[in-house]
Amino acid sequence: MKAVVLVHGGWHGGWCWRDVADQLRTLGHRVYTPTLTGLGEREHLFNAEVGIDTHLLDLLAVLKFERLDDVVLVGHSYGGVLITLVADRLPEHVRALVYVDAVIPEDGRCDWDAFPAARRDSMLAAAATLGGTRVPVPDFAVWRVTDPSQRDWLRQCCTPHPLRPIQEAPRVSGRWLTVARKHYVLAAHEPDARFLALHRRLSADPTWVTHSIDGGHELMLSHPGTVADLIHQASSWPVARHKAGPRPSV
Repeated sequence: MKAVVLVHGGWHGGWCWRDVADQLRTLGHRVYTPTLTGLGEREHLFNAEVGIDTHLLDLLAVLKFERLDDVVLVGHSYGGVLITLVADRLPEHVRALVYVDAVIPEDGRCDWDAFPAARRDSMLAAAATLGGTRVPVPDFAVWRVTDPSQRDWLRQCCTPHPLRPIQEAPRVSGRWLTVARKHYVLAAHEPDARFLALHRRLSADPTWVTHSIDGGHELMLSHPGTVADLIHQASSWPVARHKAGPRPSV
């Protein structure tokens, strides 16, 4: 039985992992689905200072207070930034990293710059309607969601995303690359160009295991069983363990 922490992406919350988490628990895993500050059921905690460091502290607190070690970190979309930062801080506590159609940050590079100019302009214009500090939920077509029940779920639960973490450039030392198991899962139906490029590059890297699922960006909603199976596979591989380090501090 492994500890699995599922980290949601922008505009989402821990709720989006419900079906994946149920199946992982059936497989015997201890599963945690934290919601980041200012989002989901923690929307009321939003303030203009919420940024990447806030969300990193959210996750470090989960590892500390749940006393997690040998953990599988799973990140969807923006969640890929955060699991990388956690692993960069505490690689000795991480068994595997699983990126689900996710961003992998580069040191000092802002993810904001990866968006097309038209998308940046539209997000800023939309954020202006919320005081310039949060970006409203985008049209679900951006995420390739067509199923009416999934759209309804997203419509009920998605919340505006803080603008600051989208525009911040994370600092990454590269220690996260020492994690023994690294997996990348591509949403292969009309894939986002950034994620497709990552998948192609990592497919040629022997230190990575890559997968593709014929679905849109919201794979945890549309293909929860397949996503759960891939996470289970990542957790099950034998890995060389790091020397145990101190418990995470926040």
